[in-house]
Amino acid sequence: MSVAGRRLAAMDVGTNTTRMLVVDAADGEVSELDRRLIFTRLGQGVDASGRLAPDAIGRTVSAITTFTEICQGFAVERTRVAGTSAVREAANRAELIAAVRAAAGVDLEVIPGEEEASLSFTGATQDLGAGRYLVCDIGGGSTEFAGGHTGPDGPGLDGGISLPVGVVRVTERYHPGDPPTVAECTAMEAGIDEVLAAAPMELGDGAALVGVAGTVTSLAAIQLGLDHYDPAAVHGSYLDVATIQGLYRRLAAMTNAEREQLAPLPPGRADVIVAGCAILTRVLARWSFPGVQVSEKDILDGLVLGILNA
Repeated sequence: MSVAGRRLAAMDVGTNTTRMLVVDAADGEVSELDRRLIFTRLGQGVDASGRLAPDAIGRTVSAITTFTEICQGFAVERTRVAGTSAVREAANRAELIAAVRAAAGVDLEVIPGEEEASLSFTGATQDLGAGRYLVCDIGGGSTEFAGGHTGPDGPGLDGGISLPVGVVRVTERYHPGDPPTVAECTAMEAGIDEVLAAAPMELGDGAALVGVAGTVTSLAAIQLGLDHYDPAAVHGSYLDVATIQGLYRRLAAMTNAEREQLAPLPPGRADVIVAGCAILTRVLARWSFPGVQVSEKDILDGLVLGILNA
């Protein structure tokens, strides 16, 4: 049954951030009312320990509780809360799920990686023209790839995969210096290539690359020279290979403290953006893409559309 004409919300409980989207759905149109994030670093240490740290659980529960209160202020009638890579992998994820239920009164759903890829594709391609696309969602713990097409009948997904390579995971695994050396970046890239080898080449055949999530949106904001992060300016922008490589070199030459001074780059992303650059450059190299189209729409939009079409 359609829920058109009602307030809907989605939350994405990720490895590095917890995010929320509130929309108004009426007469077949979806209008964004609020979109925000909190850096919660839920995946802190998960790659090494396989468990969620108590303080990371606390930060995440606090963020979800805050978002739930915001949703109540908007009179949201239905919310979907999705846990991704860090939640999927953690042996003690039941502790987080129980804490979220007790504090915020909402159910945290653990979604499989392939569904995460599909949701990102649906969200990212909703306002693109007809064509074939590969949507790349570089997250904190994993990166999702979804290949498919758009047309008059809506999006058609041909395939997707979730791979265990993300900005927090790579940073924690390789411990790059501050700033990282060329050798450290090379080591990260080699490790990333090994993981990306599992992504089917046919996913990118004849496709344009669309990038979602914090790495690509932050790089776009820096390249645009914004004095504050502006989603409207970032959405739909394009980064070619040479620009991305230049940003990678520039950011890798800076200390974390220097990156934190970049106006559109929040402190919660400054320490992992170099790993994000390494992942993005290797994705481009694997499929020989000339660049990436940047999208502000992502898994949150896919989650909301899923509610709307249920």
